[in-house]
Formats: sequence, C-alpha cells, structure tokens
Amino acid sequence: MGHHVATFWYLATDDPAAPIRAGQPSDPGFARRLLSRLFPTVTVASLGAFPLNRSASAGPGEIYVGSFPGLTVVQTPVEGPIAPSATPEMWLKLVEAPTILLFAQDAEDGVSGFARWESGRLVRAFAGADDRIVEDEGMPLPFERPYWAGEFPLDTATDNPLALPFSPSSLLHAAHRDWLGFDLEPGGLDVPVHGFATDGRREVRQHTPLSGPALHVVGMPGRAELHAAARRAAGVGSDTDADGDSADGGPSPYADDDYERLPSGSRGPGGGARGGRIRSIAGLVGDAVRRGADSVSRRRRDGGSR
Repeated sequence: MGHHVATFWYLATDDPAAPIRAGQPSDPGFARRLLSRLFPTVTVASLGAFPLNRSASAGPGEIYVGSFPGLTVVQTPVEGPIAPSATPEMWLKLVEAPTILLFAQDAEDGVSGFARWESGRLVRAFAGADDRIVEDEGMPLPFERPYWAGEFPLDTATDNPLALPFSPSSLLHAAHRDWLGFDLEPGGLDVPVHGFATDGRREVRQHTPLSGPALHVVGMPGRAELHAAARRAAGVGSDTDADGDSADGGPSPYADDDYERLPSGSRGPGGGARGGRIRSIAGLVGDAVRRGADSVSRRRRDGGSR
C-alpha cells in the first residue's frame, strides 16, 4: 500500500495569514504536546525548524507542525490513496478548531485533493488526476468555477476524452489561496514549522554560529592569521579579515581554522577578560608579522649578495 502527503490546517481565525505575516514564531511546545498525543509510545526526534513552503514534503516517519494564534498546520505522510471524505477521525479531532482544511497530493499516482470541514461537517471534497475524478463531494465553490468552465486548461495538450478541463493540482492551489489567503510556494509567504521524526532516528542537533570578532581558540595566532601575516610581509595582496580571507579577494587556505566568535553585544576588544585575550593575540599576530617581514628582508639581502 502506498502513501500520500497530507497537510491539515486547523483554523480558529478569519485571517489565517495574519500571524504568519506578522512574523509570529511557531510554538515548539505545542508541537511536542501534540505529538505526545499522536505517538504516546514513540521517542520523537527533532529535525529542526524551517519554512514549510521552502522545504521538501514530509517523508516517511516524519511530521511537520506549525502552531500560531488561531492556526495550526500539520503535514505528514498518510497511508493509502487520497480520499478526502474518508479522512480518519483522529485527524479531524487532533486540534479543536471550527474549520479544518485538508490538502493532499500523491506524486506517484498524480492525484491531488482537498477538503473543508465546518463545525465537524464536510462542506466540500474533491480529488482527481488530469484524466479522472477520484472524488467529488459537495457543490463546487465560487473559486472553482473558472476551472470547471475551462479557463485554466491543462498545460499539455491531450487526446484523452476523459481529460479534465483543468489540472487538479492547479485547483488545489486555488483552494489554498482562497481559503488561507496565500499559497505554499518557495517564493511566497514563509510558514515556519518544526520537523520531527517518529521512526527512531537520532535527534538533529541545532548549531547557530556566533557572530562578532574572531578569537582563535588556542589563545595564539592561528594558521589563517600567520598565513595573512606572511602574505603581507611578502607584499602579496593587502589585508585580511578576521576569517583569513584576503581583502584582495584571494581566500586563505586556512579560512576554516578553529575560531571562537564573541557573541553580539559583548564588550569590544578594549574591555574585559576577552578584551585582554584579544589584545594579547593582537600582539602575537604583530610579532608574527614582524618576524615574517624580517625573514623576507634577510632572504632578499642574501639573494642580492650572490
């Protein structure tokens, strides 16, 4: 038995896009509580936070959850073919909300579908491929009329007499825009979600590099700094930045040397214990520059005397 990707939206607001456009972050605590109800005996591993519209669809053993004021979105693979009107009760009761939307896609079968429930009652459900209707429950809604009227024909010509006058995938996106006020497109509105694995894989550790001045972790000039000093002493290039990249555009081969970054907002090079360490390192780098310059001068003298 195959599976398809289902995205559920639980709405308790008339403007679902508002909290997302306002930059409201997704609530990871709510996501964890939700998953403890769905998978009470499973150790759930975090996959990190990312925008739903710019990520690959949830794969086997994965679930994406985004929670905002008046809005929750859940995306996960669901076993079996797309049949919106037969959606299991567990998904319809997962989050208490007056409006529940479903958008489903099966890339293997080419079937797309959507459904809408109001106060627990199915209002509209449709699913189909380019050449067949899988399900058609309820009356078509106003946003569907141009599609059924043939105003958005299939992109590729077909001689199949059973071909629909539109692509069900296009109709799904039209439903998304009409019901949510935006579409899930890579260049569109970013929808933050938290991803989780339910298949026993390891937790993905999140790493956020610090910004600020670079400080070599061993308390002495690193290879990048020594390389830069030697280049300056030899008259090659100009200056280098804190990461060892030369200002003339030539990167140092040691640009990935081990550095510690001072957090933003920390006291600059002039103050505190870190300031003392930076002043000390600055002196060491200066000594390295002078040693490099002396070495170059000696080589030039020796070469000139021969």
